[in-house]
Amino acid sequence: MKQLSIIRLLDEETFFVDAGINDGIKHQQFIEVLNPKRSYKNLAQVIDVFEQYTLCKKLGKKKIFFGDTVRLRPMNENNEKSVDKNL
Repeated sequence: MKQLSIIRLLDEETFFVDAGINDGIKHQQFIEVLNPKRSYKNLAQVIDVFEQYTLCKKLGKKKIFFGDTVRLRPMNENNEKSVDKNL
């Protein structure tokens, strides 16, 4: 999987990631935002998935920054079933 990162901050909670449907990201999937300079991570959730970009919302309390590294959390069967019902 390619290295993902934040490419645009819309506000303190909402941001874009440089991956989309073509990279296998799914609606409501959880992601981790890693900040190597400050050695902490935030939890975020996918709000909307476009062809090349993904809109996410931060769930953690720490600040996020442009260029922070993003790691996808794998979807388990329970998450996939709930996503299908919501679509």
